[in-house]
Amino acid sequence: MESFLSSSKNRLTNWGCSRTGDSPRIRAYLGNPSCDLDSAVCALAQAYLEYQIARDGSSDGRREPDHVFLPVLNVKRNEFRTKTEVRHHLRECNVDVDSLTFRDEVDLQRIHEQGKLDLSLLDHHALTGDDSGLRGSVRSVIDHRPQDRDWPWLDCDLVLEQVGSCASLVARNVLRRRPSSMSELGKLLLGPILIDTANFSKEADRARPLDREMAEEIEKICCFSASERRQLYEQILKAKTDISELTPDDLLIRDLKVVNGVSIPGFPILVRLIEALKSSTEPKLELTEVKRNEQDEHQRQETRGSSSISSGGGELDGKFLALYTQANVRASRKQILPIIQKATASSSSTHS
Repeated sequence: MESFLSSSKNRLTNWGCSRTGDSPRIRAYLGNPSCDLDSAVCALAQAYLEYQIARDGSSDGRREPDHVFLPVLNVKRNEFRTKTEVRHHLRECNVDVDSLTFRDEVDLQRIHEQGKLDLSLLDHHALTGDDSGLRGSVRSVIDHRPQDRDWPWLDCDLVLEQVGSCASLVARNVLRRRPSSMSELGKLLLGPILIDTANFSKEADRARPLDREMAEEIEKICCFSASERRQLYEQILKAKTDISELTPDDLLIRDLKVVNGVSIPGFPILVRLIEALKSSTEPKLELTEVKRNEQDEHQRQETRGSSSISSGGGELDGKFLALYTQANVRASRKQILPIIQKATASSSSTHS
């Protein structure tokens, strides 16, 4: 993995410098803008899998492929410090942060305009903002969210299955296409599967049969015991909830999603961020707060702001906030986002 990442980064640095002007195609693997653990791991693992398959197809099985296989973490490098669980898990899997490529280090739009981009979307399938211009370069999509009707993707390889973790879909790819790679990628992929399913918690009820099947296959191949699985989960969860070195502003961007102009930052523990809210420039704001108690159950509280969604609430420096309590521990933002998207669609179109 390390040599692959270093080679990809170096080839990107030299891309466009050919005297003949014949630059190689870039096959970029882009996770979602929150750059959570599932997103980051899926981009890395899928890119590495396809790179190895391409090498296998070379004349001696070792020659570098003509294309550049480039996993891209969809966050600025200076914001990656806020992704505490991602940093921890990659470090435990011997992935050096210095060898990673971040979103502000590659001009995907320029590569797209030169007709040299083949883009794979991991852990999301709706392009937002300036990224919507990359639509013509998308060649494959792997996601576990409900289908967004505005992004049907009829002209590319599409995998949309509502499983607990997108990493389960990538793990299935590994086992189907190059099972020998699982010995190297297994621990990397198992981390997000455990986190996204709350270690197969019955209370959370997020796991699906494929999640269980992939976790069992990984544990068998990598010789993981039940105690080692629990330890891996708890270590990642501890890193995820460690916000001791993060500022309130860091917390607002560490797990941020935006739907129709509504910012939805997620928090690993119950927090109060009134001062950070006051400095926010977004007119609509939603907070997702998760608290883990001693029984390993999950309580979710959300603060949703937008007068087009709610009729009650109060003002915070001219920004309307509506409060509600979510008691359903099984609902994650994957289920909530479509509701917010539908509720705010008319408002966003009215103000555009």
